[in-house]
Amino acid sequence: MKIPTIAKHGTIFCTSGSHKASAILLDNELVITSGLILSDNESCVEQLSNAVTHSPIVEVGTNDISKLDFRVVCKHENVLREQPARAYHIVYSRRVRECLETMLDGLHVCINGDMKPVRGYATLFASIVVLSTNVSKRVSWDRVKLALERLQPSGSERAKLLDKVVAVSTPFGDESFFNTLHVGHVSNIFGEQDCVLLLDTHLSSGCQGGAVYNCHMKLQGVLIGATFMYRNENVSFPLAINMEEIMSIVLNRRNLCQSLSMTLPAQAFQSVCMIDSQGCWGTGCAFELNGKHYIISCAHVLATDNITCVFNNRTIIHPKLVYKNPVFDSAYDIALMEATFEEAQSSNWYCQLANYIPRLGQRLYAVGFPVFKSLASGSIFKPSVIPGRATKYSEGILFTDCSIQCGQSGGPIFDENGLLLAIAVSNFKSSLDNLIYNCHNMCVPVKDIYSILENYSKTRDKASLAGLQADWNVRSKWKLKPPVILNKL
Repeated sequence: MKIPTIAKHGTIFCTSGSHKASAILLDNELVITSGLILSDNESCVEQLSNAVTHSPIVEVGTNDISKLDFRVVCKHENVLREQPARAYHIVYSRRVRECLETMLDGLHVCINGDMKPVRGYATLFASIVVLSTNVSKRVSWDRVKLALERLQPSGSERAKLLDKVVAVSTPFGDESFFNTLHVGHVSNIFGEQDCVLLLDTHLSSGCQGGAVYNCHMKLQGVLIGATFMYRNENVSFPLAINMEEIMSIVLNRRNLCQSLSMTLPAQAFQSVCMIDSQGCWGTGCAFELNGKHYIISCAHVLATDNITCVFNNRTIIHPKLVYKNPVFDSAYDIALMEATFEEAQSSNWYCQLANYIPRLGQRLYAVGFPVFKSLASGSIFKPSVIPGRATKYSEGILFTDCSIQCGQSGGPIFDENGLLLAIAVSNFKSSLDNLIYNCHNMCVPVKDIYSILENYSKTRDKASLAGLQADWNVRSKWKLKPPVILNKL
């Protein structure tokens, strides 16, 4: 895809604080960035929280925010230059704040060196600060509106699932990484009026305030965060405010996002379910084999035999557990369930199995519910669709570079035709740094268990499912035991 002109971006910091962020240049003077740039100043946070209760557009007057001395670093003729700047306006989205406080509640973020709950800073995450490098002249709101509309004029293509995007930011706020480009996709769109985008790009701290472009180089969003903590685990969760949400506030433009349009076949998407087993939860997939209807997931997702599966059309079923690996931390970590006759006849959302070995580099799609169970609760059903590729195959195990995280255990890996290619099981956790690498994950290839599933669908002999407990060779691979080196030179 085309790469944007990076001269329109920079970094920003406040001289009285330590927080650095990315920024977008609207023109030669106007700059926008994330409201998190104010996180160093508690009085500013309080003033902003009070001001947005009256209006989503705040004009910075004579309060503490107006007195902050900002510095904007941008590129002029291939040389980085620093300019003073002042904040003049703030655009605030109530919908983004409510999304962070409800659907995404539980995230923690590093603020001034300490881990803080996102809920306490939701107003900043939901705000965009408008600044000017012309500190001697006040900026009118009409000028801001015109500048923003030039970036995303009326009628611009709206964000959809699986859209290719490029994010421009400065990782860690360090000018050594000035205007770094990360190419990825829109993997989910959620919140009221589709106000928040979730990306699969590999972003880091300091990305806040950076830009998200579509393949036509139209601004699709403003980055508000990428790395968080959830239940004491690091999670990669790159979030952006949908530009359509910002423009709906700035220009009173109606938000008409259509987030479900995507290239993955609808049948595959409909076969995905959220599985809840008395508080333990994950992702599953419904498939058809020889006229029988099953749901497959990971054994470690099922705490009990009391299972609830929630599907895209709000269908809720309680399948019968057929098989669960008694040693779930060993290959294969598989659980097989069967829909009752009535449940099986009531829907047509069963996918088909892929009985082949994927080639290295083959495009595939991981679908599931990363991190948050709330993405499939109540009236909401928002599974993430995350593209990736097959990076390595060895009998019994498939590695992919899809961004897979907690909550996606048991979820399907589809090929481009919507066939179920593999079951997502786990990420790689390094013993060297104790970090989880969410883009290096391990899956059970359907090809390697197909004959067992097919035999059971024909014979109904539960004893045949014992073959789902892998042999020693495959179990060793799943435990990442190094292969024997036959000849050492």
